[in-house]
Amino acid sequence: MCEQAARSCRAGVHRLLRKPPPALRGLDGLLRWVVARMSDKGVADRELLTPGASSQRKGTSVILDIFRRADKNDDGKLSLEEFQAFFSDGTLNEEELEKLFHTIDSDNTNNVDTKELCDYFADHMGDYEDVLASLETLNLSILKAMDYTKRVYESGSNVDQFVTRFLLKETANQTQSLLSSVESAVDAIDEQTNPARHYPGQAGHALVEPWYDSPVPSYAPPARMVPRDHGKGSQTGPSDPKEDGLEGQISRLAALIGRLEDKTLWFDLHQRLSDSESTACTYLLLVRDEMTVSHKHLGEFCSSLKQYLKSVAGERDCFHVTAVKLPDGVTFIVYEFWETEEDWKRHLQSATCKGFQHVKVDTLSQPEAISSVAVPAAWCTLSRE
Repeated sequence: MCEQAARSCRAGVHRLLRKPPPALRGLDGLLRWVVARMSDKGVADRELLTPGASSQRKGTSVILDIFRRADKNDDGKLSLEEFQAFFSDGTLNEEELEKLFHTIDSDNTNNVDTKELCDYFADHMGDYEDVLASLETLNLSILKAMDYTKRVYESGSNVDQFVTRFLLKETANQTQSLLSSVESAVDAIDEQTNPARHYPGQAGHALVEPWYDSPVPSYAPPARMVPRDHGKGSQTGPSDPKEDGLEGQISRLAALIGRLEDKTLWFDLHQRLSDSESTACTYLLLVRDEMTVSHKHLGEFCSSLKQYLKSVAGERDCFHVTAVKLPDGVTFIVYEFWETEEDWKRHLQSATCKGFQHVKVDTLSQPEAISSVAVPAAWCTLSRE
């Protein structure tokens, strides 16, 4: 029922506005999650129509949605491989994730079911219980608002349509403003939990900051609320989308340049060719993986790529990993430096690699191109000049 109402609502609004349905890009994050759930009949049946659903602890329907996305083979339970592939973000290594998996698996079946996952996260929600409960309420409220918008555009006056359109856009702006605050907190945590590491046995070199700390936008930044100035009233209208988008791109570029100025991976071939024979005989395996992504799956791919890079950067046998986005916006090249070919082949069998491979099957528009070459380890050094 919710699926049909949501579909009818969206189709009605777009038809009356005489526009094709826009891609979900401006309302990234929170609203994308809400709209996806509006279109998911399974979620609606599970959360809105199941007897006794109202007695569930607040916020657990979000955990149910997490479970659905992690359960790749839709068998109603999470295996260790599915658990590691979904929850791997570079904070916990494979052994720690496996230990957590068995902690959640309270009945020792080597599978995590819905109840076990909900029980574990429900006991650790803290203040996020109210946040997740608010998301549940927001989901239902937006469903009602979309139905109201449909009715207004079918039979309302021009003034009614103007007011409704204003309220809808303002809802998007306010939600995006909240999302920006949450994303800033996520970025700050990422910087604290993934600092440049120093590994012994590699000439004391620290790994440079990985690509995922430099976000690559997959869509034009939407208009959003201007931050409140101290001593002044809040800005009630949206900012100029072009100006805001340009400022956002300049800020990201400045941040990237700042990181590259003091942390750079470079190859000094001329100098290193004169190194001692013992050093020159040590090689690293450079693996190059070129991927072309389908436009409609760009957001999903970028999110998975960021998680993959975080996880690989945490593996001791990986000397360095980075990624480049080409000017066409859909081609990505990942460079990985492994200590030996055996280390790389072992990585290919890991849950992290298999999980990313699963995403690539769904999102790439053509087969990936993988190549490798052995390079002298002495050629690779880190400069902080």
